[in-house]
Amino acid sequence: MRARTIGLVATGLFVVLALVGIGLRSQAQKQDVVAQTPVVAEQAAVVTVSVPDMDCAGCEVGVKIAASKVDGVKEVKTDSETRTAVVTFDPSKTDAKAIATAITKATGFATEVPKTGKTT
Repeated sequence: MRARTIGLVATGLFVVLALVGIGLRSQAQKQDVVAQTPVVAEQAAVVTVSVPDMDCAGCEVGVKIAASKVDGVKEVKTDSETRTAVVTFDPSKTDAKAIATAITKATGFATEVPKTGKTT
């Protein structure tokens, strides 16, 4: 029985080490691909969307997910204390109004974007 247990432990250890090795190798391959990819300057705009009903951490998550699903959105930072979402996006793919509409549609929260139409 003891030999069988040792064999199972050894097999398990071998599998774990193999998976770690595969993970490290694929990570190194990804870094090689990133290193070979030419760097292109991307356009980015930032807008602060007011979300008056976003008052808890759960609400923040919902807003963040909704905004992140919009094509062109690169980063979303939410703050339930100020009730805002600061969204960084590619203006060639989307705009502030589309992001605000996506948040409202997904969460039911009313949103407000800057009236000037400019991003902040």
